[in-house]
Amino acid sequence: MSKQENNSLWSLTRNSIPEKMILSGDIRTDIAIIGGGYAGSSAALRLTEAGSDVTLIEAEYSGFGGSGRNVGLTNAGLWINPEDVELAIGKKYGERLHEFLSAAPDLVYDLIEEHDIECDALRNGTLHLAHSAAGLKAIEERAWQINARGGRVMLLDKAATYKLTAAENYLGAIHDMRAGTIQPLEYCHGLMVAAKKAGATIYNGTPAQSIRHKRGKWHIKTPNGFLIAERVLVATNAYITNILPVVRNSFSTMYYSQMATAPLSEEQLKHFLPGRNGTWDTRTIMRSFRTDAAGRLIIGTIGNIFKEDAPLFKSWANKVVEDTFPDVGSVEWTYKWSGKIACPKKFVPNLHDLGRGVYSISGLSGRGIAPGTALGRSMADYLLGRINSTELPLPMTTTQPIAFNKFRELAFECGSQLSRIYDHLR
Repeated sequence: MSKQENNSLWSLTRNSIPEKMILSGDIRTDIAIIGGGYAGSSAALRLTEAGSDVTLIEAEYSGFGGSGRNVGLTNAGLWINPEDVELAIGKKYGERLHEFLSAAPDLVYDLIEEHDIECDALRNGTLHLAHSAAGLKAIEERAWQINARGGRVMLLDKAATYKLTAAENYLGAIHDMRAGTIQPLEYCHGLMVAAKKAGATIYNGTPAQSIRHKRGKWHIKTPNGFLIAERVLVATNAYITNILPVVRNSFSTMYYSQMATAPLSEEQLKHFLPGRNGTWDTRTIMRSFRTDAAGRLIIGTIGNIFKEDAPLFKSWANKVVEDTFPDVGSVEWTYKWSGKIACPKKFVPNLHDLGRGVYSISGLSGRGIAPGTALGRSMADYLLGRINSTELPLPMTTTQPIAFNKFRELAFECGSQLSRIYDHLR
């Protein structure tokens, strides 16, 4: 594991210790799950609680991928507006998905309480900040669409937004009390521990190298053996490797990077998110701000931080803090990390039927915590026969590759890097 892959704030400050159990030999199971993030661990927990024989394999440790590099906001819904979701998948499924994801944060906090997951859970609402007049109009429209479908988000004016954030230059915000913040890696680890306690067999440090259908069963090759299963759920999201390229081609990869300071002083914390809300803004190249239980300043944005010492990212972050939270003063960046996000063509998650009992969940577009947890549970209910495919919150589809996908990914990254150059020149 490279230094870059193991340097997130969440991995370096975690209290839990991941167990190492590597699959060796030939292991048989009813349902195999590939990927130990939110969706895979949630599905494993639901299936084993119902008495199914489940084996989960994870290439590294629970939450190693995008789940453990997350900002840690337990948001409801998707990045795109409800009307855009309905245009993408139809009104019936769009309305169903909106209702389903509106309740997803409830599921997260219920699981945290039920399984006593220590992950610094705080449910005081998240803030979607308007950075411009156009951004203010956008959040007004978004709030109207959410509330017209039964949501109860609040629009804050500039003064109320400043009171909660102490952030300069924001004109208003959506305050969504359904949501909050967690330590995302600890939550993911807690889900996997709960699944294991319920009876799931868990193998860490066990990457899936290939998958073949042979003599009526699926044979998943690992470095030291085979996992042989009747049915398979693939829940690797953006961290899928060379198995099942049809899944990899159904989304584009985007990077999201974050930096964090050492804990701020009590005086500094008066001037950085005094309401302790997790936030993100309306910029095309989004910015996020949050603090953690120790009082660190955490900033994030789209793009890959890992250029040599990330000089542009660091100087950009300094400028953003100086402009947005001027009374905090200068800060020293102690942590930096990056994670991959899977973005489908229309930014609506994918539930794929890959044939002969193999299914996948992918394309969470950075909304992994609540949607991933809820979709993992929903797919478990489908595999248990509790619901049929037409009762899922999303249509079950075959994979469709994104045209010119490499160019789309390049556009994401180039756009993010150019935005930081632009910010420097302002």
